[in-house]
Amino acid sequence: MVRRCRYLFSQKPMALFPYQTQDVAPQAELPWNITQVNAPSFWQKTKGDGVVVAIIDTGLDVSHAEFAGRIVAGRNFTTDSAADADGHGTNVAGIIGGANTGVAPGCRIMPLKVFGSGNGFAFQDAFRYIREYNSKAADADKVVAVNCSWGGSYDPVIHYIIRELVNEGVGVIVSAGNAGDGDPETSEIWNWPGFLWEPITVGALNQDGQPAGYSSSYDGIDLGAPGTLIYSAWPGGGYKLLSGTSMAAPHVTGAYALLVAAFKQREGRLPRGDEVECILFKHIKATGADERLSGTGILDLTYETKRWPLYRVQTGAFYNEAGADTTKESLVVAGFSAYKVRY
Repeated sequence: MVRRCRYLFSQKPMALFPYQTQDVAPQAELPWNITQVNAPSFWQKTKGDGVVVAIIDTGLDVSHAEFAGRIVAGRNFTTDSAADADGHGTNVAGIIGGANTGVAPGCRIMPLKVFGSGNGFAFQDAFRYIREYNSKAADADKVVAVNCSWGGSYDPVIHYIIRELVNEGVGVIVSAGNAGDGDPETSEIWNWPGFLWEPITVGALNQDGQPAGYSSSYDGIDLGAPGTLIYSAWPGGGYKLLSGTSMAAPHVTGAYALLVAAFKQREGRLPRGDEVECILFKHIKATGADERLSGTGILDLTYETKRWPLYRVQTGAFYNEAGADTTKESLVVAGFSAYKVRY
């Protein structure tokens, strides 16, 4: 039935959001964005060692030193070379799991190339590949998160597969889009799949922690992460500064990898998706910005173990009691009245 739907409902190809690049010399210090989300605090527990993250993008420079020895089961769904001729995918991967540029420098990376010539169903095939791979893989090798730094027309087949992946415990993290003008009141086109209930949608923040002017605004954005002038890997062994919500989403994907790795250390099993989201949405620091720009705040991976009452709003986002705005949404308890966050 799903195969049939593929031909009935396929629409215009997905696209990368317009993004800005800037050449930069290699730097020795930790990038500002990694320290802003406090990833080093979490590294005292884990760097995401061994967990697998899939990146649906323009491919990856697999020879780049940032990813040495940590590439797993990549696929090229285009008729072009598997090489990353654009650079977007390599930069995104560096933010997620680069040895010197990533939030989760110990994770393994599955590059899935979909941007290129020849296959109008590359995105559908990439998502199907992840499900098929996970159905055969041991728990230690399963994909735990998928990064989607792109958008386009609604595709019901991809929506179905995203829903199934989330139900199976895989985090799907998407970028909000780069059509913003800095005004949350402006009526902007919602980005797909960013406006869906199932994925985690990420807006872009500047170095001051405030929403970037280019970051799209709409109801459904879950949180914000650094997105402006982000230092990361580039094909050919180099580095560049990139700006866009495409750079924000990978911070959350890397965070997801860290949380899954920590959970596995503690519990000896892979977490369910709702368990990871409960913990992830505890790691948000309020910025005071409009929620239509950056959700409930900025990603903050400060490592701690506390007992937090956690709630789920009807839209599916999770908040801790101290940071939740309970005046606009009806809340229901998610799982336990006092869910113990454990790593």
